Amino acid sequence: MKNTFEIFKKSLSDVSLYRDASEAPLQNSIRYYLKVIFLLSLFATLIFGVLAVPQGVRFMKEEALLLVQEKYPSDLVVTFKNGEASTNSVSPSFIQGEKKTLSTLFKDDVIENIFVIDTEREYTREAFDSYNTFALLAKHDIVMRRTEGGVVVQSLRSFPEMTVASTTLVGFVKGVNDSIVFLVVLSLVIVFVLLLVGYLMYLVPLALFALIPFFLAWIKNIPLTYRGAYKMSVYAVVPGLVLKTVFNLGGVLAVPAYFPLLIFMLVIFLVMKRLEQ
Repeated sequence: MKNTFEIFKKSLSDVSLYRDASEAPLQNSIRYYLKVIFLLSLFATLIFGVLAVPQGVRFMKEEALLLVQEKYPSDLVVTFKNGEASTNSVSPSFIQGEKKTLSTLFKDDVIENIFVIDTEREYTREAFDSYNTFALLAKHDIVMRRTEGGVVVQSLRSFPEMTVASTTLVGFVKGVNDSIVFLVVLSLVIVFVLLLVGYLMYLVPLALFALIPFFLAWIKNIPLTYRGAYKMSVYAVVPGLVLKTVFNLGGVLAVPAYFPLLIFMLVIFLVMKRLEQ
């Protein structure tokens, strides 16, 4: 791990690292990259576990069952069929949340409801915002608010045909609570795997971005093969991945997926300039 950290520091601008990398076997670059993304994925998963898991477990153990029993209308039945939701009552139905839970998730005091069911209307952002809700079930979509802003819209076309009543939800919550330890471990494993795969995917566009150092070397008459340029690129993209992870975890910025590639270009330009000297 110490050696990995030393290489990371050198990858910021150390010309000798990139000169050696262009001549070294490709597996050296890939091995370093795998170590870094493993550590990043592990670190991000641990932070997620510390920040999110206790709140989720507390909600399921202390509030979810009461929320269903006290807030969900006992006679309300929601039917999903052919990608469309319908109810046995006049929409909309409001399921209010506890202020303690809402204030934990959202800091602006705008959210008043955990869930709103309005199956007589199509989803629109204006309607969603007017309900001041965390989640909305519309005629053909289910919509959830992101804690960092924005919404996630999921079409009901992939939903199986089913009927949901208060007794269904009570049974579901009890089943989750009975398996809470297993579900927590499973969720952490899934988060880790998703992060790891996401980091691995950056190796694909690097095949294209490696053309940047390759052509810069050609323009500056620096001997460099495309294979050598790709090996340099593997090191150069790591600082951007680290910054993206830190910013995302800290909630400082909503960092786009291409951010590491922008940092990659900055590092490559600095390195190529120094190689020319």
